[in-house]
Amino acid sequence: MKLKKTTLVLYGLLLIAIGVAVSGKFKERRLHKELNETQQNETQIIEQIDSRNDLLKIDSLLIKGKYASALKAYKQKMTVTEENVPIKLRVQIAQRFLELSELNIVQDSSSLEEELESKIVTSTVAPNEIRKYDSLSFVLAKVKAQLNRMKKKQQKKSYGEYLTFTNRKKHKVHYVGQVKNEKASGYGIAFFDTGSRYEGEWKENLRHGEGAFYWTDGQSYVGQYLNDRRNGNGTYAWPNGEKYVGQWKDDQRNGKGIFYGKNNKVITEGVWENDKLVKEDKNKK
Repeated sequence: MKLKKTTLVLYGLLLIAIGVAVSGKFKERRLHKELNETQQNETQIIEQIDSRNDLLKIDSLLIKGKYASALKAYKQKMTVTEENVPIKLRVQIAQRFLELSELNIVQDSSSLEEELESKIVTSTVAPNEIRKYDSLSFVLAKVKAQLNRMKKKQQKKSYGEYLTFTNRKKHKVHYVGQVKNEKASGYGIAFFDTGSRYEGEWKENLRHGEGAFYWTDGQSYVGQYLNDRRNGNGTYAWPNGEKYVGQWKDDQRNGKGIFYGKNNKVITEGVWENDKLVKEDKNKK
């Protein structure tokens, strides 16, 4: 009888050991899976940061007026497809800036044409000067034809016009997009003299509606704007992978929000006021 009880105890211990081993194995697999997912997330974040930095470097060429170089870099380093709307729009912006720079050359050349015409009428011109004038006239006629084609394209395009203006923080803004009453209104992209970039909706030269802002140091905000300030729901991300997702008011965190760590893990959540956490939701931490 005692032998039977001993046997049962041994079987029980054996079953417990097997259960612990199986549980440990499942736990090991789960931890291994979580580790792989974390490493994949880190890799994706690093790739996104590198891609964003490359994009900012190319965007900075537009600010410096190197439109041809920017256009070439967009086509070489970025994937330009119909589905990749942001890159496609950047290519169109670079082309527009390049066309505008050529337009300035045409406007400057008009005075030269008037001067030559006046010289032909009022004085005796040598044959070599006539040949020079004919050559210049041919070039000007060709440029004017290109200008007319540009104007027709501009009428057909859907992305609007080019503007420069000063925002409420006294920064110069280079804008390409939809325009109403000579102000940025609708969808457009703007490059600031600080090197930062904004893509999204506008109203009378103010960021207003859905948009995304990218700083030169890698920080970004994607969300809602009201009267040129972050208002509503939005996500603010740092280069190290941390981010805040929640409500905003006048460029500060106000309302419910969640702060994520580098591994997309929730660090804290609750209610924010004037950019500070005032009530932490510990039950959901």
